[in-house]
Amino acid sequence: MPRLRTRPAPQPDELWLSRPPYLMIARIVEVGDGVAGDGVVSYVLYDEDGSVLEVVERAALDDGFWHAFQPLARRQG
Repeated sequence: MPRLRTRPAPQPDELWLSRPPYLMIARIVEVGDGVAGDGVVSYVLYDEDGSVLEVVERAALDDGFWHAFQPLARRQG
């Protein structure tokens, strides 16, 4: 039986790291429903120094989002 692939849904105030070759962080502002029932996400994009690069409003929460970003895993210790 094939394994079902699940993706973590972004939540407000979470940080997501861009996938290589770039080093950017997206702070999720809002997650909602789109026009055809698809998800949308709004986020603020920061560079490696913490400067705001762009504010993205209601971008499609599709394969492109998951190809561009991954959840930022915080590690202690």
